[in-house]
Amino acid sequence: MAIKQTVLAGLTITCMLGAPLAQAYSEYDARRDCSRKVAGWNSDYRDARFENVEDTGWDSYSLDGKVRSRDDGKDHKFTCRVQRQELVSWNVNAKSVDEEHDHKSRNRALAIGAGVVGLAALAAIMSSSNKTNEEKAQDDKRADYASGRSDPFADVAFLKQECATVLQRHLNDDHGEVRSVLLNTARLTGRVLKGDGTVTFEEGSTRRLSYTCDFDRTGRIYDGRYLYR
Repeated sequence: MAIKQTVLAGLTITCMLGAPLAQAYSEYDARRDCSRKVAGWNSDYRDARFENVEDTGWDSYSLDGKVRSRDDGKDHKFTCRVQRQELVSWNVNAKSVDEEHDHKSRNRALAIGAGVVGLAALAAIMSSSNKTNEEKAQDDKRADYASGRSDPFADVAFLKQECATVLQRHLNDDHGEVRSVLLNTARLTGRVLKGDGTVTFEEGSTRRLSYTCDFDRTGRIYDGRYLYR
């Protein structure tokens, strides 16, 4: 009996040691992840200095501060957003602090930015009202593909439109008012659509855009990334 109890105790300890632990995520981690993007080795900026860091709950943070241009040494404002331990959005203002009167304006000019796309944007788009005829036609296609009656991956135009719509929603929410998103190229590999294009902001600037949209088997976007500069 003693041997059996010892074996069971040993197994219990082994299971406890082998069980995966939830990885903690702190303000330090959020600052680190943001700094690596806005002032990393491959960035045009350096010396990230944080001015505001807000813990928004559930391992999520909103951060902003200043970085220094490697070209002229001037300070530029940046923002980052971390959601559930993932850096989902970041950008750097095109104008320096000296030139920018309101760095938090929705129509500020941005030099570079990136983000992650996902289901939330598509859900918001689907629930919106006052849709155009083109948007209603896209809804009908989406419902048809979701039912399994047709193959969404035989319709690259549909996938491209889904990607452009979700990208514009994310850019508009996290980076400023967007006038248009144009996807110039689209390469479909399996269920992943990749390509390049442009994003034009309401304040007038146009940036080169690279994107990736990952689709599930029904043609619905569940993940993706974008970068503009």
